[in-house]
Formats: sequence, structure tokens, C-alpha cells
Amino acid sequence: MKIESITELSELIEKHNQNLIKTFSVLEHTAEGTKIVSTKEILDSFLKTELQIKYFCFLTSSFLDLLTTLKGFLNSKTEWENIYFSKSGFLTIYETINTYDFHQKTIYKIVNSDYSHLRIKYVQLNKILKKYKKDYKYSTTISQIRNKTAGHYDNDFIDFYTIIKKLDKVESINAIEDFLDFLHLLMLFIDEIAGEMETESRERLNKSKKELFKNIARLKGTPND
Repeated sequence: MKIESITELSELIEKHNQNLIKTFSVLEHTAEGTKIVSTKEILDSFLKTELQIKYFCFLTSSFLDLLTTLKGFLNSKTEWENIYFSKSGFLTIYETINTYDFHQKTIYKIVNSDYSHLRIKYVQLNKILKKYKKDYKYSTTISQIRNKTAGHYDNDFIDFYTIIKKLDKVESINAIEDFLDFLHLLMLFIDEIAGEMETESRERLNKSKKELFKNIARLKGTPND
């Protein structure tokens, strides 16, 4: 994802922020749905949908943070600003990957059991992330930046300063842009799952409502057509 214009970045930030606001508002309707469901199957469906929407919102927030970091790079005038935005970018990348790894088993279970037609996409996403981790040394370089300079400050300033002096603006921007590409694909994937889940949940809920009204009609001795 190559973005070289402040205007383009600002438009993307506003677009995804509005999308986040709208997506988050869906959670209110999902929460209402869990209060009126009549079966465990429907409740589980709503809860799964809620989980995916929350995760999508988290990914969108990370996406917004990285776009904002890129905007900071384009506005930066000093070496320390470049160091600051590099640290910020790698911190966001580390935490996003860490959260993805935490949810991966749950996502795989859902895909494997209910959405097998999406399994190939999911496997491909993991291959892309695996390559990214290798190319940018997630377990060593990125984790060190996070643990010693961004998420925490190392007690030994020599270690802290040695790490930040190695940060390179161009390399940092490349790492952020490449991760944005992966993150965008992941967001589309999670959104696709959430969309299918929401449709299924509404269909099950509508079916449950119809059955409830029929039962009420029978009890009252009225036609149930």
C-alpha cells in the first residue's frame, strides 16, 4: 500500500473512521438480538457474530493507527520524529499480530466447521503473515523494538538508544505499508465471515419469531396462517 499524499491519507483515515463508527453501532443491534432469542443455537450464532464484529473493529482501529503513523512520517521534519513514528508503527504491528495469534484458533475453528468454502482464503492469509514475520523479523527485531523502546522503556538507556538509532525511516515505512496490505486482506476476510454470520442469525431469529407467533395463535385458538 503505497501512499505518498497527505490528502489521500486524510481521506482514508476519515473513511475508515466512519466505517468503524457504523460497524460498532451494529454491535448494539446484535446485543439486542441476544436478549430475545429463544434457542441456544440462535444465541450462539449471535454471539459468534458479535465476536467477529468486535474483532473487525479492533483491526480497523489498528489500520487507522498505522495510516495516522504514515501521515506523521510525511509531516516529519526531524530525526526524532522519524524515530517516534517508527516506534509507534512497530508497536501497533506487534500488538496486532499478537492479538491475531491469540484469536487464530477460534477463527480457524469457525471457518473449518461452518465456512469451509473460506478455508483456502484463511490459509493464504496465514502464509502472507508468516512471510511478513520472516521478512521483517517479527520475533527478534520487531519484538525488541516493542519490548525495549515502545511498549516499555529498557532500564539500560544504552540498550534503548542503540535500538532506536538503528531505526530507518524508509524501512519503517515499507514495513508499515506491507503490513497494511495484509491487514486490509484480513479485514475483508473477517468482514465476509461476519456478514454471513449476521445473515444467518437474522434468518434464524425471523424463523424463531414466526414459530413463536404460530404457537401463540394456536394457544388462542386462532388461525395460524
